[in-house]
Amino acid sequence: MSRERRIVLVVCLVLLCPCRCGRDREKTPVATPSPTYEISCGTVTEIDDYPLFTLDYSSDYGFDEYLRTGDIPIDDSDNSTNGDFHCTCFSAFGGNNRLLGRNYDWSDHSTYFILFTDPPDGYSSVSTVDLSFFAYAHDKSPAFSGNQNTLCTLPYYPFDGMNEKGVAVGMNALDEARAPYDPSKVTIGELQLIRLVLDYAGSTQEAVALAGQYNIRIGNPPIHYLIADSSGHSVIIEFVDERMEVMDNADPWQVTTNFIITGLIDPRNAPCWRYRSAYESLNGKNGALSESEAVSLLGDVSQPITRWSAVFNLKRGRLQVAMGRDYDDPHHFAVPWE
Repeated sequence: MSRERRIVLVVCLVLLCPCRCGRDREKTPVATPSPTYEISCGTVTEIDDYPLFTLDYSSDYGFDEYLRTGDIPIDDSDNSTNGDFHCTCFSAFGGNNRLLGRNYDWSDHSTYFILFTDPPDGYSSVSTVDLSFFAYAHDKSPAFSGNQNTLCTLPYYPFDGMNEKGVAVGMNALDEARAPYDPSKVTIGELQLIRLVLDYAGSTQEAVALAGQYNIRIGNPPIHYLIADSSGHSVIIEFVDERMEVMDNADPWQVTTNFIITGLIDPRNAPCWRYRSAYESLNGKNGALSESEAVSLLGDVSQPITRWSAVFNLKRGRLQVAMGRDYDDPHHFAVPWE
């Protein structure tokens, strides 16, 4: 999708859907037209004052070279954190819809980006990033030189996303993960595995195969993944006792929260109320949720620290994002891939 069409799309969506901040703050519309900033690697558009921005990335971020070396060209991230995490992720495949829903819960309020990428040798995708983990001046414009350096590294740090082939991926933080190590393989980071899937996986099965080709560097916090595709196939990938565990969906849904799923026998006894609640809701509908019902389910399991709730429609290339639990006024993005 061209940069010009994305800019028009974002501006139109803002005009059609007045932008609001979280429920705990006064809802103040963003000035029209939406502010935009030209930076060295693309175009930034302000969506609302939560704050949420989009970045239409127009440069080559060199991910193919990264996969040969495991070295990020410029790394402004900070993997050390003491944040509180309560994220929820689910796939829902009942009926005609193919959805991945995701709450991102984190204690620190930050600046948030929706990132559009179109690499020359990979699939186009849309993804989200929390700038809590970067050297970013939140009180300055995205065009500030120091902020530009950080923004140009964002393709390496997706927190969830969907590509043009209808493959989506979300992640949840864990207390512990132990990945296998093979000295003959290149080592990549946890979030770079998400970029690998978005750029190169045409199906859930291909995503699993790609993950097995690399060592995964476990960061702080460790994470596990829920990957889904438009055929109705999803998997949970975890790293347990130096093994990569892959669990396929036995039902037309799957759920992850912040505990190891491997070895869970009875979901009703899961050690997380959000997992049990999401599982029972999906079980009751046999995974058949509309997009609005998926947003409502995310609201049911949200926390005061829920920063965004995202619903990816894998068949129709649509994304809904509610910032700061503002479920009455989510942002809608249509992503007609080219």
